[in-house]
Amino acid sequence: MDLAAIRTFCRAVEAGNLTAASKALHITKSVASRRIQSLEDDLGVKLLSRTTKGVTPTDEGALFYERSLRVLSDLEDAAQAVKHTNDNLVGTLRITAPRSYVDLHLGPAFMTFLKKHPGLKLEMNLTDERVDIIGGGYDMGLRIANELSDTSLIARKLGDIRHHVIASPAYLAEHGTPKTPADLKDHNCVFYSNVDATKHWTFGEEGSRKGYRVDGQMASNSGMMQLAAAVEGLGIAILPDFFLKTVVQDGSVVTLFDDIPRPNSSLLALYPEKRLLPLKVRLFIDFLAKWLADERNSCSVC
Repeated sequence: MDLAAIRTFCRAVEAGNLTAASKALHITKSVASRRIQSLEDDLGVKLLSRTTKGVTPTDEGALFYERSLRVLSDLEDAAQAVKHTNDNLVGTLRITAPRSYVDLHLGPAFMTFLKKHPGLKLEMNLTDERVDIIGGGYDMGLRIANELSDTSLIARKLGDIRHHVIASPAYLAEHGTPKTPADLKDHNCVFYSNVDATKHWTFGEEGSRKGYRVDGQMASNSGMMQLAAAVEGLGIAILPDFFLKTVVQDGSVVTLFDDIPRPNSSLLALYPEKRLLPLKVRLFIDFLAKWLADERNSCSVC
């Protein structure tokens, strides 16, 4: 049987449609369709049920998919074994990750990993929008979230991301420093529009948290714009720690309410629900977990 056809079939099952599968494999949809048809002809069974909404595996297709994953994983490990060491990965790793987080914090980790594995290619889609990891043909994704909403993915927590309330010294000198979260109602606040649409900021331990309604003249889906507004004295903002290391150190902003707990987010490594995780994905996730732990131990703001 044609190995390319098997890979195409597996990608179609994972993506749920031939368009996404062909895009992930850098082939046309017609080529993907012919490969799968040829595979079905060789086996003498129908592997996929096709509808206007996409494709789903038949009972025989589901069984073949599970066995094919093992074969493809074994082949990848065989290629890796030729290199004799896990320190010389080969192939292409396709990932999606938040642009701001990579630009401001995680970029050096990516570069270090590539230097360690010169035989590995890395394809990145950096965006702060939520991406369909399976449909986009990615090996894995990174996401900042409080919980996993996509049950078709496996999540591994790589670390916590703390959120800090910040303001510039100039703003506080002009408008006063809020003593408690309840005082925020009298201040101009800057919002992350994708999350803070309700304009409630939450404080307190889990189980006893309280939301405080706040308001302000600016909302943005860009953390960099929020930070710029806070630095320029426009108002008080809440931002993740990876935005703040430099501006806190140089005094551009100060943090408020450090003694009051706030909900944290988590950095999640997400990947399709496969029985056998490819070695390149497993080693990359392990590397990120260690790199982030080392960084957190040396960070005064984190």
